Amino acid sequence: MVNSLDICAREMLDVMPLVMQDFRRTMRSQSAPDLRVPELRSLAFLRHNTGSNLTDLAEYIGVSLPSMSKLVDTLTSRGFIERTPDTSDRRRVRLGLTEAGLAILATAREAVKASFAAKLARLTPDEVATITASMALLNTLFALAPEGDETGS
Repeated sequence: MVNSLDICAREMLDVMPLVMQDFRRTMRSQSAPDLRVPELRSLAFLRHNTGSNLTDLAEYIGVSLPSMSKLVDTLTSRGFIERTPDTSDRRRVRLGLTEAGLAILATAREAVKASFAAKLARLTPDEVATITASMALLNTLFALAPEGDETGS
């Protein structure tokens, strides 16, 4: 007999790729179509984690250091990220968003938000409230869970 946790986990596995596909489609069609999802995720990470280094960013995005270095080089040359030497360790470089990086991130987020809102508009107010509450629960669950902790302890 399948339990409710298995059903919920399966539903998440089924719907998350659909949401990400819509997210990617929206990113490609919005005002900066050459801003790819890993670039957007990098900008979003740096907005919340100013001063992070290349390793922090690579771990978050889930790519190798050489791949992350190339992505950061691209975003830096486009004027979206700035590198600042770490005052406590000359070998380290801190990353942060420029004003242009903040602006392109805001534009991309608004485009995706509008796309999601258009889909959500097809639902009843109660259904929207249910999804909103569910997203808040998922955010709490995944924001607090340490990597690899499947027991919640």
